[in-house]
Formats: sequence, C-alpha cells, structure tokens
Amino acid sequence: MYGIVRRMTHTIIALDDVRAARERIAGYVRRTPLLPTPPLTAETPPGLALKLENLQVSGSFKARGAFNNMLQIPPAERARGVVCASGGNHGLAVAYAAHRLGMPATVFLPETASADRVARIVAFGATVIQHGTNPNDALDRAREYAEREGVPYVHPFDALGTVHGTGTLGLELLEDVPDVDCVLITIGGGGLIGGMSAAIKHMRPSVRVIGVEPTGAATMHAALATGRVVELPSVRTIADTLAPRYVSELTRSLAERYVDEIVLVDDTAMLAGMRWLWRECNQLVEPAGAAVVAAFRTGAVDLRPFRRSVALICGGNAAAEAVFAAYGG
Repeated sequence: MYGIVRRMTHTIIALDDVRAARERIAGYVRRTPLLPTPPLTAETPPGLALKLENLQVSGSFKARGAFNNMLQIPPAERARGVVCASGGNHGLAVAYAAHRLGMPATVFLPETASADRVARIVAFGATVIQHGTNPNDALDRAREYAEREGVPYVHPFDALGTVHGTGTLGLELLEDVPDVDCVLITIGGGGLIGGMSAAIKHMRPSVRVIGVEPTGAATMHAALATGRVVELPSVRTIADTLAPRYVSELTRSLAERYVDEIVLVDDTAMLAGMRWLWRECNQLVEPAGAAVVAAFRTGAVDLRPFRRSVALICGGNAAAEAVFAAYGG
C-alpha cells in the first residue's frame, strides 16, 4: 500500500473541458450500468457497487478518450486517418472509432498482444503493425511513424483529449451514485484514474480515490514514490493492458494531486477476481478489469469504513485462451 505524498502541482484538468467532452462523445459511447454486488456474499463489503465499463463500446473505457480525440480532428483532415499504439484496448477503441467515423487507422501493438485482440482490431478495418514486447515499445514506434507520415497520433494516456474523455466517466459515476464516498480505479498508464479522479475531486473533494496496480507493473507507484516518471527495467503481469514500463508526467501529476492512495495486487488475486466476477455477477472480464475486485477481496483495501463505494470494472476484452486458463477449462 502506498500513501501519496502531496507536492505542489498545478491544476491541469478543467471541469468545463470534461463536460464538453461528454457532450462531444455522447452519441458514440454508452452510459454503462451500475451493478449492486451480491448481498449474500460474506466477502463483499456492504454498500459496494460495480460500474460496468466492460460493457462499453469496444469493450473498455478507452472508447471515451478515443472518440474525444478523434472527433476534434476537423472533418476535412480525417481522410489522413490516425495512428495509435496500445497494449490492446486502446487499439480496439481507436479502430472502432475510426470505423464509426469513416477514417483509416493504423494500430501499433507489441508482439506479445493476443491473437484475439489483433483479429478484433483488424475486423474493424484497421491496419495492425506489431513491434516490441511491451506497450511502450509500440508507443515509441507509433510516434515515429505518425511524425514521418504526418498523421494525427492518438495517445492512450498522455494527452489532454484522452483524460478529458476518461473524466466523463467520473461525471457519470457521480450521477449514478450521488452519495459515493470511495472509488477504486485501476492504473495502467494513468489516463483513466487521472481523468476520473480530477472530475470526481472537482465535484466532490471528500470522495476517496484509490488506485490499483499490478505488483509486476507498479509504474505509477514508482513515479509517485520518487516524484518523477520512472521507467521500470521490466514488467511482468498477466494484466497486459496494465503493463507500460512508465507513465507520463501528465498522468503522474494528476495522480499526485487527485489520488489518495495506491495499492498493489498480484496476478493470482486478479485471476481469482475474474472467477468471482463470473461466478457472482455473471461478468466475464479481462485481468485488468478484475484488479479492483482483487484489491478488496485480498484486503489490500478495506472498504468497511465506507457507506457507498464503487469499483470500476474497466474492461472485458479477455482473450479466450486466458479465460479458459483462468477457469480451469
């Protein structure tokens, strides 16, 4: 568990920008449901609900940032298309958004990306280029390609358009649960928790925001501990969409300002969380989506002091082979 040391940082996210993003993307994304957790399960904290962003278009919260970025490209320039890099979910979101908007898209993925994600991205009409063994390897190559070809680059977390998009989820959650007092949010590159926490804290400063990272890819934990972006020498986690080697200064500064605490969970706990979500809630999710469940089921987070807590299930794009392995199939 890591309690954040507060430093003086400037406000980066304006609530009006998040509200504008919400209006912009409204016709392209879903308002995802809120699911009360099973009342008869002893291990479930009272008052906990699940925000099912795994039911979002393209299977994760990433669609919010993708559409917010791409809808701001002038229509006359959309024929050039877009470039992005991803561990999988951002690539799916950009490919889906490009399909809806009639734009070409080139998606860079690490060579370790599952065949399932590659096939789904290609099915939306995007071109896939695989490079490196980590999402950051693909990010570096995609940035070079975008600069060389003069094509807009849609970053998965290090862009204001992206965090304004994820901030819309914070606004939605506060409307769903006006009396929420604690929110659990997963951390990969930090774009999700950065945008959500900023929106939530602007509206309700008393809400406790807790981030959850894999023990094998604790990049935000390292960045906050040192006060600067740190590149980990290696990452190792089953949650491949939570596995960049470094966050960004944008997301680090947002987490430093708006996030109250970060806890770590291991792969075994995430797999157990996947099983729990399927068994108790009929929700089939990827390991990243189960990280928040792992946090309260292992005791990494004690939700008993809170009356109305919400755990955000960030994505459901589980590759078939990973699901079968997790469930012993």
